[in-house]
Amino acid sequence: MKRNLLTCLVCLFLLVSVYSSACTTSPPSGVSPQASSDKRPELTEEKIHETINDARVRGVPEETNSAEPISWSFDEDEPKEFSILDKQVEGDKATVVIDIKTRSAPGARNPRQLSGKIRLHYELETGWVLRQWVVAEAENISMTYRNEPQKNRNEPEKKN
Repeated sequence: MKRNLLTCLVCLFLLVSVYSSACTTSPPSGVSPQASSDKRPELTEEKIHETINDARVRGVPEETNSAEPISWSFDEDEPKEFSILDKQVEGDKATVVIDIKTRSAPGARNPRQLSGKIRLHYELETGWVLRQWVVAEAENISMTYRNEPQKNRNEPEKKN
């Protein structure tokens, strides 16, 4: 009986040793430990287009400086065109500089056009299963706005 118990304890010790060494093995040579465990999602143009919605840029001046600066929150309904000028990713933070053109969503009370460069500061948000990039801050570099004429809501739109 003591022999069976001793055999079981030795087997258990061996199993624990093998399991713990398997969990702490180093990655293959030439691969850094961070690279092998790095499961960051890619920060693509499509992801930037999606995550810019609800980002707020403060201190956006009127293009001729004849009106007060405004804060601008990007909305899903507004048309946006942008190009990525610079993208830097370090760990769980990223900085992206874009040149963007947008305008108020259709039917806006104060229609405006905006264009220029902004810097988006991203953080990698980790949930139970999903890791995703979120905009932590949007910084104005050279974006300005221009007020557009109000459309009379009673007039039908002209079709070309």
